[in-house]
Amino acid sequence: MSSSEVMRSERSAKGMFRVAAVLLGLGILAGCQVQPLYGNLSGNSQSVSVSKVDSRVEQVVRNELVLGFGGEQPSGAYTLDIDATAAVAGILPGGLDNEFSAARTTVTATYVLKTTQTGEVVKRGTRSADAQLDLPSQNFAQERAKIEAENRAAKAVAAQVRADVAAALAR
Repeated sequence: MSSSEVMRSERSAKGMFRVAAVLLGLGILAGCQVQPLYGNLSGNSQSVSVSKVDSRVEQVVRNELVLGFGGEQPSGAYTLDIDATAAVAGILPGGLDNEFSAARTTVTATYVLKTTQTGEVVKRGTRSADAQLDLPSQNFAQERAKIEAENRAAKAVAAQVRADVAAALAR
């Protein structure tokens, strides 16, 4: 066998291997299904409308949920009622007059997922998340630190609620 014949047979083998790999990949991909998490491609059968809220912390949770559900859904198939609260507790006392130098913010959200048409409760629950913060001596800096910690904890709670809702709607 000449060297040109060997090179041609090697190219032919590589080409056949590539074709086989492409066909195998297409066969694997044919079994995959991609679909929206909170709805389907043709309508809003699982769209979630998040209720209006009253406080700043509730608004942060609501905004994260609305963004996570793909935007505002004024007439969704499901309604999610949210009630969220924030509490700050001091930890690590020290310094002058035994003041707290660090704290923990806890955001707790209670939610109820209902069908919009019948009002039937699909899922209800309570989730909470903590965020740590330092308490500097300046009052303005303390207030900003508390707000930032509340925002971090509220976003974490929203992620937990969104996961619960996704699991409930997947059934």
